Amino acid sequence: MKRNKLYKYILAFGLLTTFACSDLLDVNTDPNNASDSTPQLTLPPAQVSLATILESNYNIHGSILANYWTQGPTASQYSGIEQYNITTNTYGGAWAALYSGTLTDLQFVKRSAQESGVDNYAAIAQLLQVYTFQILVDLYDKVPYSEALKGKSGELTPNFDDGEDVYDDLIVKIDEALSWINLSTSAVRPGQEDLIYRGDMRKWIKFANTLKLKIYIRQAIARPDVAQAGIEELYLEGAEFIAPGEDARVGFSDATGSNNPLFQELDLTTPQNLVASLTSTDALQNDSDARLGKLYDRSPNTGQYDGLVQGVGTADGGVYNDYARPDSTIILNKSAAVYLMTGYESLFLQAEAVQRSWGTGSAKTLYDNAVLASFAFWGVNGSSMIGTGGAYEFDNTLERIYYQKWIAFNGKQGFEGWTEWRRTGVPVLVKSVQGIPLTNVFPLRLIWPINETSSNPNVPALESVDAPVWWDTTF
Repeated sequence: MKRNKLYKYILAFGLLTTFACSDLLDVNTDPNNASDSTPQLTLPPAQVSLATILESNYNIHGSILANYWTQGPTASQYSGIEQYNITTNTYGGAWAALYSGTLTDLQFVKRSAQESGVDNYAAIAQLLQVYTFQILVDLYDKVPYSEALKGKSGELTPNFDDGEDVYDDLIVKIDEALSWINLSTSAVRPGQEDLIYRGDMRKWIKFANTLKLKIYIRQAIARPDVAQAGIEELYLEGAEFIAPGEDARVGFSDATGSNNPLFQELDLTTPQNLVASLTSTDALQNDSDARLGKLYDRSPNTGQYDGLVQGVGTADGGVYNDYARPDSTIILNKSAAVYLMTGYESLFLQAEAVQRSWGTGSAKTLYDNAVLASFAFWGVNGSSMIGTGGAYEFDNTLERIYYQKWIAFNGKQGFEGWTEWRRTGVPVLVKSVQGIPLTNVFPLRLIWPINETSSNPNVPALESVDAPVWWDTTF
């Protein structure tokens, strides 16, 4: 995502001045040097910038590597991903935008809010920082964390923290943020400037609990004792989680300059870069899954949901109009929202916790409701699929939960689809026919970008693109 595109989103909300202090090439921009702004003004662009990077960079990356989408046959913008040619030149802008834009702005919101006695703003900012840092760890493993975001008074070449240590501290930060939330009627809380929950702090509590559950589930295989203890404590405390209809989302509109970031990134006057992956279209058609027609538009030439073999588009994939492509109504629509966490994701997390005997309730009920919520999200009914003899009837296995998560993340949460696949290995994905040979076959991380490696002597030795991150024990 180019810098001027990101600015267009901020301009659409009339908030460019609050974001202009961010230098997109410096992860240590001073988060306190924003004297012209306020928490109320800075929170919205921070949320927009997070949504923009998530949607226009990581959703595409994850969707290709999770076999949801593949490079179209008459273009080449994402051929590097299909070829597994992921280097220090890949996503440097996204890295910088998150550190010097999103995280720095959230740091300003947090500190300024605390100084002003409006702790609900501080809680929201810290929770979104936790969300962002988890993404960075899941992508890179080791990241600047404890020495980052301290501005010019801090370390300008921060050390990198181990991903495992960051995860542990993220739990501490969530608990701290929860302690700041004030539900009293006299407490100052955001209004429309909170683009996610409009200042509904009860929903932010649910977001915090769901985020904590997600962090624990992510390490359920790598550190089961830690995950179990944390999840059991959540249930013991009676934690409430995000429900369907309470999705954490940032909305966009069809107004010029405020369109959905994915729509803007692809430039839909020439959308040939992405088509449906045969892996996904085959899976959905084999199960007679009604979500197929919502996730993809039919091929204009054949009238069918014809997917393309993963990676063929970077070679000789034929004609663009021969293939289905990502849905233009919900996924590639100008007004499509960006989803940070969804109600069905929350239910799948709870289902896994209960299936592992770490939570209370019925794993089957939670799983069934998660599948139904995913179908409902796309406007179709999935009740027959989970009934007796249905293709998605719960079989009391974690693998069934994993598979349905993979389907549910298609389209709107491609990053999570790839990340969960790295954790679980479900389903069996198809290697890109253009992918370079790798020891672990598939890309499993990103490489620290050159704008960091060239300026920070504390960057660790570069890892191979197929080196698993700390919680990935599958590969």
